[in-house]
Amino acid sequence: MEQPKVAAVMFEGGAPKTPLDMTMKNVRKEIALDTLAKLALAPEIDEIILATNYEDLAYEALEFATVDLEPSSDRFHFGLRLREIIVKYGLENVLYLGGASAPLMYPHEFDQIALTLKQSRNTVIMNNVQSADLVAFTPARAIDEIELPDNDNQLGNLLRGIGMRRLLIPNSGRVNFDVDTPTDILILGLHPQCGERASKIINSLDWPTENLHKALDLLKDDSREIAVIGRVGPSVIQYINSNMVHRMRVFSEERGMKALGREERGEVVSLLGFVISELGPAKFFSYLSEICDLAFIDTRVIFAHCQGKVSDWDRFYSDLGQYQVIQNQWVREFTKSAVEARIPVILGGHSLVAAGLWIMAEMVASEKQASGYRHNTSIMAPY
Repeated sequence: MEQPKVAAVMFEGGAPKTPLDMTMKNVRKEIALDTLAKLALAPEIDEIILATNYEDLAYEALEFATVDLEPSSDRFHFGLRLREIIVKYGLENVLYLGGASAPLMYPHEFDQIALTLKQSRNTVIMNNVQSADLVAFTPARAIDEIELPDNDNQLGNLLRGIGMRRLLIPNSGRVNFDVDTPTDILILGLHPQCGERASKIINSLDWPTENLHKALDLLKDDSREIAVIGRVGPSVIQYINSNMVHRMRVFSEERGMKALGREERGEVVSLLGFVISELGPAKFFSYLSEICDLAFIDTRVIFAHCQGKVSDWDRFYSDLGQYQVIQNQWVREFTKSAVEARIPVILGGHSLVAAGLWIMAEMVASEKQASGYRHNTSIMAPY
């Protein structure tokens, strides 16, 4: 009996409008090519398909993948497009990922996911419980049994909702890390496993990295006061507590706000957003600097509460601390206050306070272990 085949399906595209959008697009293109090269090294993956509307990426990806080039359109719908690919190519089992969803995963990890699909039925494999952006599932035609989602974050849980068995990829910063923001790009550029193509273009950017280097230095110390604010998952804090000696000030809220549609419907409610609105950004960051040595802030929750929809332009330039070019007055004041705080404040999106901080902690732990340090902490198996 012939073994079922697994196809890796990567989506990467968009409609960049500004110079910053174009820079992000060019970096993501190189990340996607690095990941396609790793997928090509996984023997259990029988076919690789790239769906994109970028002609330059399509041309360069031909070395690794079958390319399905779609003309740019404002009417892109994720679920419809994924189903179209599944039907068009007669796919049996699918490993779906976004172009910048898994820049630090290894070929053998992709290979293991593909092998698990071949040995399973009615199964969905996810890299994240709340909002997965790497989703593998068998059979592929299960796509016909769900309401087709307009973004990839909902796919895994929709498949689970029709009774498919869910498997979670072993948790780590690398597995959860994806690139959506300028801060994610800069963190990726610091990582020793950053792909060759991505590393080259990231190193050519003139974006500020001083605060990230200060953050790494502080993480290497002991007994620092570190604030982590936003859609914080428990795993990153557990990892830090198991491998470092810091006092963590954690406030987690609105996890799953995109996957659950809360952001789109304007339903995001943030306690920290309320506090900042009452105090004003300057007073908030002044007090934060008194009680912490370092802060990581997922600003999207705060922005959604205080300002509703904020443009990519303003969010991304806020991440970079370049408040002078931010158009929204409140976001400009918030960013200026963060930049002028007496401590390093790292601004970003969900990935920052989830996998971004996690891989920074992993980098610090690996460096200490390489120098002979052993923290010697692990978690007991359940009785």
